[in-house]
Amino acid sequence: MHKPSPIIDTDQYRRDFAAYHSSLEIAHFDYRAGFVGDLRVGPIYERYGHLFTLEAVAALRKAEANVPANLDTEVAGMRALVANACIGFLDTQAKELTDEIAETESSAKVRWQGESLTFFSVPGILANEYSIERRRDLYARWIDCTSENNDLRLARVEGLHRSACELGFGSYRDLFAYAAGTDFDQLAVRANSFLERTETPYINSLDRLIARDLPDIPRHSVQHADFSCIQRLHGLDQYFPARNVMSTYESSMKGLGINVGRQQNIHIDNTSRPLKHSRASCLRVNPPDDVRLLLSPIGGASDYMTLFHEAGHAQHLAWTSRELATRHPEFVYSPDNATTETFAFLLNNLFHDARWVKEHRPGLTDDQSRSIASDLALLGTHALRRQCAKLRYDILLHDSVRVNSEQLAATYAELQNTATGYVRSSALYLSDVDDGFYSSAYLRAWALEAGLREYLRTRYGYRWWASRKAGDELIDLWSTSSRYSVEELSGLLGLGELDFDLLAETCNAAMTGE
Repeated sequence: MHKPSPIIDTDQYRRDFAAYHSSLEIAHFDYRAGFVGDLRVGPIYERYGHLFTLEAVAALRKAEANVPANLDTEVAGMRALVANACIGFLDTQAKELTDEIAETESSAKVRWQGESLTFFSVPGILANEYSIERRRDLYARWIDCTSENNDLRLARVEGLHRSACELGFGSYRDLFAYAAGTDFDQLAVRANSFLERTETPYINSLDRLIARDLPDIPRHSVQHADFSCIQRLHGLDQYFPARNVMSTYESSMKGLGINVGRQQNIHIDNTSRPLKHSRASCLRVNPPDDVRLLLSPIGGASDYMTLFHEAGHAQHLAWTSRELATRHPEFVYSPDNATTETFAFLLNNLFHDARWVKEHRPGLTDDQSRSIASDLALLGTHALRRQCAKLRYDILLHDSVRVNSEQLAATYAELQNTATGYVRSSALYLSDVDDGFYSSAYLRAWALEAGLREYLRTRYGYRWWASRKAGDELIDLWSTSSRYSVEELSGLLGLGELDFDLLAETCNAAMTGE
């Protein structure tokens, strides 16, 4: 006898869904901030596990099918709820391995130069280590430590693949293509075109930076450990002192008419702790009322850009309509992060604008401002090219019927080496993978950001970042949270399709100081 599909109270589901994500974000905040040594998500999954069962997904799919087509917001909301429920099912099935990996990393120690370093502190130390021998030795030890968890990571990836198929999707890739509404193959073609168009300007700029900042290392001998030091841009420290990080952020937002001193809903944690993660993050505890930034300062321009990137997320979340967040929490905790990444890049990429640099670093000449902006634009293009390679690798990894670790590790290293111009360890082939094809969110966000920046310049002038009217328009966009995808926002702003040619032209011009 056919069993009828269950009926679900979508309003109650949304309330429980919001409570689940808030609890999860708090757990991640405590773990990443270094307050606790393990992630502790198991109890949260147990408490809210009813949200992510196969029965719940079936009920949501039935509810989605019954939404009248003319109710655009509800149609988009139900699609996001279904996608989130599917992703939640994957996370629930993988929770034991997720916790085990997190616990192992938190307790791992890297023995080096008579010290016992926490696993998460090593990237920051590498960035500030001038000695080639010491830097590479520490990196090798960190890689060994990273590799110890690869069997667990491999088991987790294979489990995610099985769970996606259990939901009725052909593959893990199909699930996230549905969640983001994106064809990853088409995106990969555009990513490859971006790599080709930026290749010569990028390599020329990289050669110049290596020759200037690491003259003792032959160009083709540069390794990942060395690039960590290059990326730190020690030579710019005089222009980006630690004491001015917050004041630069405050003055920049003031230009847009935003007084950050009055934003009690955004909390910034930049305190150092032994177990604190080196990777900055923005936690959506309860937007718009509780948004938290985690920063791990390493010094120089990197601290500034990291703050601005995460602040872009925070401003987006802090200005979210309270009514929308209450009625549709699925837009706040969206299964597709491209929209919020757009606004993170919009603030981050201010540092690629020589006019903005000169205005916020008084005393610089035009040539100095252009040189600084070019260096920082090179790092931005490097990050973009890395994501292009990561997307190609994500497709290969998640299309594998059975994960062949040796072959994938070699492919990962080859793709990254070609895209970045330096050697990255193949041992990172699983740890350097973000869940859910996040590489596609980054790439689509960057493309929209390039168009949005051009749009703001056209409407408010080259100094759009000093226009309160531009700030008002951004606040209007932020209020919609992630109700609209980057493709929809591009259309609503009159920009047409996401323009990767414009993105390449923008990067090339910024790197060469044009």
